[in-house]
Amino acid sequence: MINFKFFKKTRNDKDPNHEIIIRIKQGDYKLKNKLIDDYKPFIIKCVYQSTGKYVEVENSEELSIGLLAFNEAIDCFDENRDRKFLSFAAQVIRRRLINYKLRNKKNNLVYTFTCLENNNINIDENFTDNSDLNLLTKFEVRDEIEDFKRKLSEFGITLYDLVKKSPKHKDAISSCIRIARCIAENEILYSSLMRKKVLPMAELIKRVDVSQRTIERNRKFIIAACIVINSDLDIVKSYLKNAEKDGK
Repeated sequence: MINFKFFKKTRNDKDPNHEIIIRIKQGDYKLKNKLIDDYKPFIIKCVYQSTGKYVEVENSEELSIGLLAFNEAIDCFDENRDRKFLSFAAQVIRRRLINYKLRNKKNNLVYTFTCLENNNINIDENFTDNSDLNLLTKFEVRDEIEDFKRKLSEFGITLYDLVKKSPKHKDAISSCIRIARCIAENEILYSSLMRKKVLPMAELIKRVDVSQRTIERNRKFIIAACIVINSDLDIVKSYLKNAEKDGK
């Protein structure tokens, strides 16, 4: 096990993992492997809490995802922020397991923003079964939706608007998401959208083979998709990816 006493605690850094992560980011990859190995019981516990299933150490896809997520947490953790590494790592593991669950749902549904309608979101029906994810995960889903609603409000859009204005057919949904990607992945177009809060219609028409009328009719959906694509809303993003894939 890592001897945490080796690392001197400072007044502003009470988490000894901060010092360890600093050394890892400076190139001590053996220490990284040791940290992952030492915290494997913690990772197993997080996987169990998120899935409610017994973890088979030698044959568990969920555990593999948990280990990769812990590795990702090490790479992404900002040791200068006032938070505990293990709390951050647990959150990353939960999110990655949610994404895995959504990608592997048995029901081949077309996921659109209609899943998120109004404040009385039925987490059990729209996202998962009670037996699959625990209460903490459900609160995390709800928190992400609330964040999404706040981002939408900057454009004067509500979830109710999306339910009413979203395209209904699979090919139309996929087409609108492709338009959104065209904007989100272009720094100039996306900056214009974020600054002016309206679609950069003139430039967009030059880049996509879709009529201006079609774009205007689906304006709110396209803006919402842009927000999701360039966000850290991992759960909502999974639904958007499924909708895009389902329309191809």
